[in-house]
Amino acid sequence: MDYNTYHNKLKGALIGRFAGCALGAPVELMEIGQLIHFAQSVDGQEFPPLNYFLKAPNPDGKRYMVGKGRHFTRNEMSFLPPDDDIIYTLLSLLMLEKHGNRLTTEDVASFWVKYLPMECTFTSERTTLKNILDGVSPSIAATVNNLEQEYIGAAIRIDGYGYVHPGNPKKAVSLASVDAFLSHRDSGLHSAMYFSALISLAFTSKDIDKSMVEALEYIPKDSEFYRNITWALSVRHQVTNYSIANRFVTERFPEMSWVHSINNACLTIWGIHLGKEDFAKGISETVAMAYDNDCTAATVGSVLGAYLGIDSIDSKWYLPWHNRILSYLNGIDSFNLDDVIERFYKLGVENMSLPIEESNN
Repeated sequence: MDYNTYHNKLKGALIGRFAGCALGAPVELMEIGQLIHFAQSVDGQEFPPLNYFLKAPNPDGKRYMVGKGRHFTRNEMSFLPPDDDIIYTLLSLLMLEKHGNRLTTEDVASFWVKYLPMECTFTSERTTLKNILDGVSPSIAATVNNLEQEYIGAAIRIDGYGYVHPGNPKKAVSLASVDAFLSHRDSGLHSAMYFSALISLAFTSKDIDKSMVEALEYIPKDSEFYRNITWALSVRHQVTNYSIANRFVTERFPEMSWVHSINNACLTIWGIHLGKEDFAKGISETVAMAYDNDCTAATVGSVLGAYLGIDSIDSKWYLPWHNRILSYLNGIDSFNLDDVIERFYKLGVENMSLPIEESNN
């Protein structure tokens, strides 16, 4: 892969991830009926949403200490608001810049203690951070008083490892496993491994449907995650819209948490399939599927951005950010989007063993 292609796809992946998250954030975890009713109650709001929502259900509700629901809306967005789907990706950048491919689970734990406010962590991440602060070893912090080891949290943290190892899923999976192991096990861990492999593959993929099958090679074949993702891939051609996707998941996993890794991974796969020729359709349909729809749309945007490149993403999805990403990390108020892209790019070029000075970027 040449430099310009990599840069184009990396920019697409990062912006795609952030745009998918920002689209879903104001309606995160709304039940599908509530979601449709809300959209119908807003004059001029299309559904599925083809642009950022015109209004937020809770416009003044605080999000991650420094943001509000209204900051994600079409007419009031002036920066990229904070969200864990965004911030964990940026945290992976900081970790990779310091430790590179030598990153360990202990290193991840140290970064969590240094940068993550407790009030901005949830489910397994919050339990794990509490355990670490109580002196529990990072090697077992995921297993102490934790009933949420198979939730989606690890899968939203690992995109950066695919970004810096384009076309090298084995390396991406290795780093993702190191990160995910701090807080997750079983399907929670497997989900992180799967999507890191898929993001890496997306950079060089000629057929993203085939790449979604190929990414399963990095998951234990006797696992629950493998079995259910194989099912999701087998029925993907039947999933022609968000409503069918929601029904399939609800019927197959009626008792499963809305933030579990498996049901949301199925929705993510279908969102990627629906958007393989149309980035906007991918994140739009995924948000409309409900469940943990800012997380799923973020991953869909990441994969499609890496697959299709930045030229496939309309500028309406990122110009409102004015190149600024608001942060809740301790000691870091904001990031510059262009700077983030270039820093990931530098790491990726180094891993590709190519001299960076030959790049036109």
